[in-house]
Amino acid sequence: MVPVATTGISIILKKFLSYDSIEKPPLNIEQANNSFLPSYLGYFFVSLSVPTTETLWFIYGILFIFTFCSQAMYFNPIFLVFRYQFYNITTADNMKIFLISRKEIKTTKELVFPMLRRINNFTFIDVERAKEDNDESCNS
Repeated sequence: MVPVATTGISIILKKFLSYDSIEKPPLNIEQANNSFLPSYLGYFFVSLSVPTTETLWFIYGILFIFTFCSQAMYFNPIFLVFRYQFYNITTADNMKIFLISRKEIKTTKELVFPMLRRINNFTFIDVERAKEDNDESCNS
């Protein structure tokens, strides 16, 4: 429950990140959900074989530091529980970014992201609500 709770807190804290936007439709977009799962499943199975709690925390600390310092992509598989999707996007300016969004994106036609929060220079989280989220709130 601790990882789910801390992920939920990180979603709440996203409002303190700086704003950004992508106003031009991207050149290319591909879903990245499946590309990172094997790595995280590998970590899970390694953690099952760790004999002591101290060793587990040591390995967790090293992985945390490595992931934080790399700052390439913040892929957190628990975001999938919160209905987020992960996308690799090539912008119209030919820049490759990693996008976390609740939208299900199937085409780049007329696709813009007016409400993004910048996690780092290459990772963004979309704060605009997905269409089905807006439909659910209108029905309640």
